[in-house]
Amino acid sequence: MSLDVAAPPSLLTHVALPVRDLDATLEFYARYTTLETIHERYEEETGLRTVWLANARDVTEKAARFVIVLICGSLPTQITGDIAEEYGFLRSISHLGMSLESRQAVDTVAEMAREDGCLVLGPRYMNPVVGYICLIRDPDGNQLEFSVEQILG
Repeated sequence: MSLDVAAPPSLLTHVALPVRDLDATLEFYARYTTLETIHERYEEETGLRTVWLANARDVTEKAARFVIVLICGSLPTQITGDIAEEYGFLRSISHLGMSLESRQAVDTVAEMAREDGCLVLGPRYMNPVVGYICLIRDPDGNQLEFSVEQILG
């Protein structure tokens, strides 16, 4: 299907993950990342508790560039329709990518994850594009890749 109208400019801003236990998930992200909570709320109408995580930002920046939205609670049918509630959609090769400063930092995360029983892959050098990585799994089964030597763009 071809349209004569070009899509308006867009900017990727967030990914939203449903979680079973928000406190456990926040503990996981605090242990393995330096992401900060930039927003938290509880919605009386839906019963959902939501937290936004983002990279630390310079005080001169007006907003975070990309946010992970963690949503906890039973999703009401006005949001999901009749779709069954599912957790852990970042599976198989799907993942969130986190950049680190060195191979030693990747090794440190991998060792922590091995001790915690959540290491999926690595640490290992994949290739010149992917770089040196490890892959770990959060409490809901979502995967995070920690990498170095990976050039985006």
